[in-house]
Amino acid sequence: MLEVTWNKDDCLALAVSTGIDSMTLLHMLNTTYKHTYKQLICLHVNHGLRDESKDEAAFIQSYCDEQGIPLYVKALDLSAFVDQNKSIQDASRHLRYAWFDEMMHATHSNVLLTAHHLDDLKETITYRLYTGRIGRASMGIEAVQDRPGYKLVRPLLDMSKSAIKQYQRENDVPYFEDESNQSSKYARNYVRNQLLPSIEQRQEFSTQHLIELNQWMNDARDLVKEQAVLFMESVIQSDNHVIIDRHAFNKLNRLVKVEILDQLTEQHVKRQFSVKAYHEWVNVFENFDKQSVFSISDDWQFIVAYDKLLLCEDIEFNVNSTFINRDEQYIFGNWLIETKDIASPLFVRKRLSGDRIQFYNRGNKHHKKVNRIMIDNKMDIHERDRCPILLSENEIVAVGDIWKDFYFKNTLTITYIGDDI
Repeated sequence: MLEVTWNKDDCLALAVSTGIDSMTLLHMLNTTYKHTYKQLICLHVNHGLRDESKDEAAFIQSYCDEQGIPLYVKALDLSAFVDQNKSIQDASRHLRYAWFDEMMHATHSNVLLTAHHLDDLKETITYRLYTGRIGRASMGIEAVQDRPGYKLVRPLLDMSKSAIKQYQRENDVPYFEDESNQSSKYARNYVRNQLLPSIEQRQEFSTQHLIELNQWMNDARDLVKEQAVLFMESVIQSDNHVIIDRHAFNKLNRLVKVEILDQLTEQHVKRQFSVKAYHEWVNVFENFDKQSVFSISDDWQFIVAYDKLLLCEDIEFNVNSTFINRDEQYIFGNWLIETKDIASPLFVRKRLSGDRIQFYNRGNKHHKKVNRIMIDNKMDIHERDRCPILLSENEIVAVGDIWKDFYFKNTLTITYIGDDI
């Protein structure tokens, strides 16, 4: 009946609540499956939220003493969460598993068992489906999970609640029933007590399809990850920046795009963002009408250029304005400026609002905005504010390496020497 995924030399710890599920699993482990492990202990958490909590703790202590099973009990103080109207379920789960981590190490146990069953699996899938928690992780419950220093195993995951009840009756397994589980105050209880039973009442419906949906989603997510890994091989990465071919990225399926962004931000920014945020970024990446720079954290930014996407650290570039004399070399940001026989020093600075060049065409004087020159020459947006603007007697004579006044053709050389960021 149990899915045995542990070895005979493993030391098991069972999280037992005294409810019918965990007490049935405890009975199975202590009888039919006693030969499948080296040692068994029980871990019980007293949440202290109900009057019956003390009775349950006393009951499981008496039961384990009678069976010769080591028992460890933890009393939680959740009063602060109750006073602040915070989620008790989330808080208790966090504290519970923190204690489990501690006790697994202290008792030298390497497999933690919980009594989640098939109905719990369906409930979880339904809950995550209707609360929109899909895509990033499995919709269901994993039968085996890695935890720090041990494995978390759920051997009843293929066993229905009705089968558990039948086993309990046939073997007269004692247990405590938590009456709060019957209340639909909590969303999960509503799913368990009302939504799923109402579905099963319809002959044309079956909650078994939820299991199939979960498996389909798991298989689909594996395919998405495979495609993301293949694309990541073409991404250029270093400690402080990532370069992505914008055209190639935009051709990908949107689910693959989200997976790639999830992996990159977790690796470099050390955090993940919401799927909604990723979709907003993708919309920007797909818009070729404009370039942009936007911060995604205090230290990281995305630069959306013509043909590439740059994920890089948000670095302030402080380039001072200065004069350049004849026969001189000067590095201005990512550009090398070299002068030869110029009549007077040239002033170099970054662009200012309203900057214009003037030039002659067929004897007629014309003007053009510096910003338009940069756009026409497809200069990446992140380089525009760093590009050197050279002036002679208040007239612009060069814009980086993309435009140069005719009269400075042989006396002024500007070379881009920087990398992609």
